[in-house]
Amino acid sequence: MKKRYARPVSAVLAVLILSSVFALAACGQTGDVMLKLGKAEITENMFVFWLSRYKAQFIYGYSSSLKQAYGVSSVDAFWELTDPESGKTYDDVFTEFIYQNALTYLTALDLCNELGISLSEEEEKKTEETIDSLKSELAEGSKTEFNAILAGYGLNIATLRRCYNTEKLVYKLQKTLFGAGGPEEITAETVEKYYRDNYQRMRQICIFINKCPEKGDSGEYLTDSEGKVAYRDMSAAETTAARERASDALARLTAGADFDEVAATYNENTASAAYKNGIYLSEEQVYRAGDGTEKLFDALCEMKAGEIRLVELENTLHVIQKLELDEGAYDKAENSDFFSFYDSSSGGYVSLKDYIITPLFLDYIEKRQSVVKDRIECRDEVREKHKISQVAANSIF
Repeated sequence: MKKRYARPVSAVLAVLILSSVFALAACGQTGDVMLKLGKAEITENMFVFWLSRYKAQFIYGYSSSLKQAYGVSSVDAFWELTDPESGKTYDDVFTEFIYQNALTYLTALDLCNELGISLSEEEEKKTEETIDSLKSELAEGSKTEFNAILAGYGLNIATLRRCYNTEKLVYKLQKTLFGAGGPEEITAETVEKYYRDNYQRMRQICIFINKCPEKGDSGEYLTDSEGKVAYRDMSAAETTAARERASDALARLTAGADFDEVAATYNENTASAAYKNGIYLSEEQVYRAGDGTEKLFDALCEMKAGEIRLVELENTLHVIQKLELDEGAYDKAENSDFFSFYDSSSGGYVSLKDYIITPLFLDYIEKRQSVVKDRIECRDEVREKHKISQVAANSIF
């Protein structure tokens, strides 16, 4: 597993939690101070909250693929495996990743202090309303019972309040910097540069090996009880024949045959055939998916425009041709499947222009962190008390 596999936690900055130093409860109610930068502080309980929140997100997004890819019976067993890149257990790798995010948030809080960014009374009031709603729903309004539920995740009401307020505070900082009129305002040039720095474009011929979709008498894909395409195991002879077809397709294209004509004969992925303008892949999307498509992205990064290559994934062979990036692809309707991004805060989809605010903000904070790192204080004895494997998965708060 590459370290980039953990990237999703950065991609969901807006739904993670941090500490605010503005008008919040004393540290005694939210745990010992773990990190400090100027007046900004990250406490032990907040670190546990981040671990538990991300653990739930990780289990939801990757539990099935982990079992298949690593042969483990549960996510708990995955934490004990060793990451070949670092030589550390995945428990240590992911715990360290959350710690690095804590440093990112600490740096953002310090910048809030410098810029004088704080929450309004109305914004803090909405936090109280959210907590009251949870207390009513989960504990019939009982503060004692609600705190008992929170304790199962290493929390209490004071920590939850602090985390929720900080979520809003960091979002406010992000908008201040990158919103309209901000010093880092997103322009058309910013979007185009991000697109060219982060995307690859290709067309492909896909051929199934090992497993293939079940088809009905009319050639339609059959589905399972969950409504997903049903797959069957292919025989060794079928897989051998599939490899021969992929080799034939590659040979014809290398000899100069028209790609569309060859694809019409060999391509078994009807969905990809619909993308007449090509398929667009970004590093963050393929590594977030965790389905092997990062191999396609990595190959494209090595290739020159026009080059053709055969790439093998677990159950598919891909004859791909790299295409030049076309200007403004993200604004074209025919490419909408590749440039629409779900925004959990609004429950809808946003454009690339809105989506890139978060990664650009993270890069901005990372650069600032490199400047202030010598002023950051860390209590290692507090930090080392907790691991992602040991916390409860928090999908509620």
